Amino acid sequence: MIKEKTPSKRGSFFIYVLIGAVIGLGGILPGVSGGVLAVSLGLYEPILDAVSSIFKTPRKSIIFLLPIAIGSVFGFLIGAYAISGVLKRHNTLVTFLFLGLVAGGLPSYVKEANDRGFKKRYLLATLAGALLASSLLLLEREAAVADLERLTPIEAAISGAVVSAGAVLPGVSTAFILMYLGWYKAMMAAFSTVDIPTLIFIGAGAAGCFVSTVKLARWLFDRYHGWAYYCVLGFVLISACLIFPGFGTTPEHILGALAAVGGFLGAYFLGKINL
Repeated sequence: MIKEKTPSKRGSFFIYVLIGAVIGLGGILPGVSGGVLAVSLGLYEPILDAVSSIFKTPRKSIIFLLPIAIGSVFGFLIGAYAISGVLKRHNTLVTFLFLGLVAGGLPSYVKEANDRGFKKRYLLATLAGALLASSLLLLEREAAVADLERLTPIEAAISGAVVSAGAVLPGVSTAFILMYLGWYKAMMAAFSTVDIPTLIFIGAGAAGCFVSTVKLARWLFDRYHGWAYYCVLGFVLISACLIFPGFGTTPEHILGALAAVGGFLGAYFLGKINL
């Protein structure tokens, strides 16, 4: 079992709502993972335990999860609404910002990965994760960059499942995957325009994947802590390379470089917060 942690009693309801909003944004922004942000804030294992124990200790679990859940939904929806418009105008700038964010979260992530000690053979897991991410290159590049206008029911359900997995598994950036498949902007549009039929399928896919993903995460990160974290690390690094906009001297690239630095610093200092 994952080691027990008790959430800080100093944290107010409002603070945990804000934390939930940050984690929710991490589930929708390219280059960021809600799971990694939860790890950086020291709340990943408490959240995982609370979800898994919700039927055993419902009152305790709900009191802890409720403000985080409220904040996560708020952050996710606000992010979906804002990003849908921003990406259309400043795709390169936004991508650089998110690459900075994920880079800034890596120190806290590696620290958590080494929580039970580091072994050189864990680097093999990083290689495996990198190879897994590289397998995305086998997809047709045209399909990856040709953003869809609207998701089919099956694509919407899969998108929801990916979002759910990214919320639970640290390092799995759902936006990375959806961007590479060409589904990201269509999903953002579904939220910003309140496309009810598409949202229903997204929600169904997310709900169907959530419980099994929580159980898988508990098993993986308990029994194979270092292996799991370093495998995800490899996946994240290669995924970042897949959407890197490239170098350039255009105003968008220059501002993008500054945004990347800002994103790095923001994520890095966020990881220093000790609740």
